[in-house]
Amino acid sequence: MKKNTWLPVASHPELLVGQYIVPNFVSNSVAIQVNDNEFILVSPGASLLEHWPEEWRKPDTKIHIIMPNAWHFMGVSAWQAAFPNHTLYASELAKAKLIAKKAFSENQDIVALQQKQPPLPEGYQLLFPPGHRAGDVWLKKQTSDDTSTWITCDSFLNYERLSNQPVARTLQKILGAAPGLKISQVVKWLILNNKQAFKTWSLNQLEQDNPTTLIPSHGELTQDEQLKDIIKNVIKSSL
Repeated sequence: MKKNTWLPVASHPELLVGQYIVPNFVSNSVAIQVNDNEFILVSPGASLLEHWPEEWRKPDTKIHIIMPNAWHFMGVSAWQAAFPNHTLYASELAKAKLIAKKAFSENQDIVALQQKQPPLPEGYQLLFPPGHRAGDVWLKKQTSDDTSTWITCDSFLNYERLSNQPVARTLQKILGAAPGLKISQVVKWLILNNKQAFKTWSLNQLEQDNPTTLIPSHGELTQDEQLKDIIKNVIKSSL
């Protein structure tokens, strides 16, 4: 995908993905169009703001910003400034951690997603995978053919190749972070604090959802009819 721009996802006209670099590694922002002037943004990157379509910058544009865990907040302030008509969301655990580390003050209203959710389009649902120390949130879009799209946070990485940057490339090799769909050592030992709970939940969720599209927070989007089995094999071999 082209970096620092917003691109549509095949077969999902309301869904856009924007890629940016933080630092040296590809990261993804997701935009879901609710209506002509209302959008849900997941982990919005600051550099993607200047590429936001002009027709979606009306004064009354409403933005719902989801921070999918307590580490995915760096670009939020830029979008808050650009769109005063916004609401911030995070999981209960992520909200507590964001306030504790002073990323946001207690006076800044962050809506706990377990209590209130943005106006998700038809077919969309929030998922709260257990076992994540930073309070991860996923989104799922179920389609009429009994398949789904998974928009995940830090659980999976999907880099097509090893980085050209020597330091990043070395880290990817050491940590098992690339190439291809991975649960890296960082995910396994730092991001997950209950690997068995996540493994049990995710394998059950795979059977229910049959995902054929995966949009991770880091790496490339993938669309594959065999994706459920691919993810299952990664989970079973890594955890």
